[in-house]
Amino acid sequence: MKGWFNGRVVVFAASSYSIALLFDFAALYGWLPLMLWGFLRMWSPALSAVLCLAVFRESVSSPLKKYLGRSTRVLKLFLLSPLIVYAALGVYMALSLSLGLFDFNAYVELLAEEIAKASGLAEEQAVRLATVAAYTQIASTYVAAITINTVFTLGEEIGWRGYLYDLLGSRPTVRTILAIGTIWGLWHASSILLLGHNYQVNRVAGIVLFTAFTILFTYPQLLLTDGAGKSVLPASSFHGAINAVWGLTVFATRLPRELGEIVLGLGFTGIASWMVLDVVLHLTVKWFKPFQARLPA
Repeated sequence: MKGWFNGRVVVFAASSYSIALLFDFAALYGWLPLMLWGFLRMWSPALSAVLCLAVFRESVSSPLKKYLGRSTRVLKLFLLSPLIVYAALGVYMALSLSLGLFDFNAYVELLAEEIAKASGLAEEQAVRLATVAAYTQIASTYVAAITINTVFTLGEEIGWRGYLYDLLGSRPTVRTILAIGTIWGLWHASSILLLGHNYQVNRVAGIVLFTAFTILFTYPQLLLTDGAGKSVLPASSFHGAINAVWGLTVFATRLPRELGEIVLGLGFTGIASWMVLDVVLHLTVKWFKPFQARLPA
């Protein structure tokens, strides 16, 4: 079963891509509302995993039980893993502020426009309300990450950090990280090209940029999965935090959208931030392992 790019990996990837493409066409032609499209698409890797297990006459219940494993350790990692994303956001803010790219007031003004439009409040009142809402939103994204967003992202994690990770040997090697991250990234290609998902202007470049992100996201997610005894729940809350908070890097700026897609949080500055985060994580893990080994049993 295990091996790098064996036939089952190809079948699983092709199945995941095909199901996601069907949902993308449904959304493109208005047959699916946005929220339902997002949910169904994100659960297509889990559906593909179940189909592959059934087709290859393997147990479906045993892997799913492992991927959804719960314990005190899993719960701790589940609650802590979104903080890794907040750390990456801190790195991004430091880098982007130094480059003059980050402007939180631009985000507040965007919210104020929407509030004024919806409520008819005066500009000054809308700005005050938007300022409170913006700071509250940053804090509340943690709650979203471990609740509703986890419900959405769990479908992807069962597929990528569960079934696919098993097929590739269940070890977080560079080759495995590259394989999972690349397959995951290219799975977004049809939604980027057809629907402008994350990249409305630079769609072809967006596929390359986003694949770089998914590779960088995969390293901490595999560390979390290993630490949780192959349960994908901590990786799901991590993924949920990305979906909840990383949009701030796109809207807190005064750059035009076309340039922002390339250089901001979904572009080169975001990639640089996650590279820094991954290096810090790698050095931390490298330091912690021998330290842990020296602890008395």
